[in-house]
Amino acid sequence: KVNVDGAIFKDASCCGVGVVIRNEKGQVMGALSKRIQLPLGPLEIETKAMEEGIQLAKDLSLKEIIIEGDAKQVVMAISDSTSAPSSIKKVIEGMRLCLLHFNYWTASHVGRNGNMVAHQLAKHALFEDDCTVWVEDTPHFVSNQVLMDVISMDNCPNQ
Repeated sequence: KVNVDGAIFKDASCCGVGVVIRNEKGQVMGALSKRIQLPLGPLEIETKAMEEGIQLAKDLSLKEIIIEGDAKQVVMAISDSTSAPSSIKKVIEGMRLCLLHFNYWTASHVGRNGNMVAHQLAKHALFEDDCTVWVEDTPHFVSNQVLMDVISMDNCPNQ
């Protein structure tokens, strides 16, 4: 699963992107926290987060992904690019081209509670100069949330 989220830092006139990629056991395969030095709107930063998540999954040579985000409009747009608002249409088209690299992909909307690690990574971006990527390593500031997610997976046999 590729979970993505965006954050807006109005006081700093910038935004943040958070991505976490986990295997079926909930273990972190990759994570990203990136500061975007532009004052983007909510729709645009959530779209940028999804774009970064897809790119990280491609960079990790994954072939099958489930993309999850809490921005329903972006999830709907990636699944059906004809529904994309004009402000994100070109980025969505670029993502759909990148998704051709994968053997299988799907995009799902999740609530904030199902996206907490990506949310924390997006918020952490305020403290980044640019971008930090972790590969097969869990960022220390999300380790408790990752552990809680894994425990909750273990308690839900249908996942």
